[in-house]
Amino acid sequence: MPNKRLLITGATGFVGCRLAERLALGSDYQVRALIHRFSGPGLARLCRLPVTLVNADILDPAAVLEAADGCSTIIHLAYGRAGTEHQRREITVKGTENILKAAVTQKAHKLIYFSTASVHGVAPSSPVITESAPYETTTEVYRESKIEAEKCVWKYHAEYGLNTVIFRPPLIYGPYDYLWSGPIIKDIQSGAILINGGSGAANLVFVDNLIDAVFLALDKDAGNGEAFFIVDEDNLTWKQVYEAYARRLKSHPPFLMKSEQEINELLKSRQPPNAFYNWLVRPALLIPDMVRACLHSTKVASQMYQIPWMRFVKEQFPRSYTTLKGNEPNQSTPGKPSETRDKMATQGEDAVKLFTSQSRFSNEKINKILNFKQRISFDEAVDLTFAWAKYQGIVE
Repeated sequence: MPNKRLLITGATGFVGCRLAERLALGSDYQVRALIHRFSGPGLARLCRLPVTLVNADILDPAAVLEAADGCSTIIHLAYGRAGTEHQRREITVKGTENILKAAVTQKAHKLIYFSTASVHGVAPSSPVITESAPYETTTEVYRESKIEAEKCVWKYHAEYGLNTVIFRPPLIYGPYDYLWSGPIIKDIQSGAILINGGSGAANLVFVDNLIDAVFLALDKDAGNGEAFFIVDEDNLTWKQVYEAYARRLKSHPPFLMKSEQEINELLKSRQPPNAFYNWLVRPALLIPDMVRACLHSTKVASQMYQIPWMRFVKEQFPRSYTTLKGNEPNQSTPGKPSETRDKMATQGEDAVKLFTSQSRFSNEKINKILNFKQRISFDEAVDLTFAWAKYQGIVE
């Protein structure tokens, strides 16, 4: 029987912090959290828990090995979120390899790796996507590095017999999610855009439903060597998601409806109106500076959290836009192609694909192998999220 010492990487993040909280307060695991930087709201939450904090750089193999000392289980959530594309890829891929080496050296019983459903593409062509679908070739650094990291996990599973479980969640939401749940409320309050009337398939998972699946993977060895989608089974459209949030607000402007054709025409012209630019593109352009700034300025953090769809764009399509700082849609250099508009169009096209996609990820495998059952419905999840939003002063 393996010991109950467990290491979490990425424990100051939205999912990692909630996972540490539930493990520390609702199980007999001895939780150790690998911390790279002693700052941020996630750290404040961790510090009130019976959790051991270990300061280590995930790119330092010796430090990672020491952090994993005596741990029978490692849950790896950390990935490259800031810096250049090379730096983000290094953290995601090389960092994962360092964790895998430590797991093998320390003879860990199990490693659970958090990947993403987007390794199969932004908008897969099949109506129902299963875990056997191929990776989608991409040059986008977040998805590309996640695919590379997954391949490392499979390599260590095959060559060293390391028990591994991979989760591929879609968009995750819930309390303490400042970068999606908070902004979607602000988006509705300021006038939200729905593409094709919001008819696209919304693949979401509530954070506690996701963590329920992690508990099953910890308790059951049947999932070893498997990858799992984990998605709420409410089968919602984006219109239903927005309407559910809107019903809980005292007032809001009417939704702005735009067809896919209208949006694509705007993208082709490289002259999107202010509403669309602010809603979809500005977050991508400002992500690097905002992420860095929010670590030092609560005022900047507050402004950042009000940008609609910040979490979605950041998680699904992170890029380095520091060289584009100051370039607005109509400020291209005369005689030169507008790099800003080209980047903007690429980002926008990917987002349009996701919001208009009819594809849904299947829970059939995780239901069968781990006996997963969704515990918290969408309506209850939104109620819990709004309770947190009121506590935080995001809504009245």
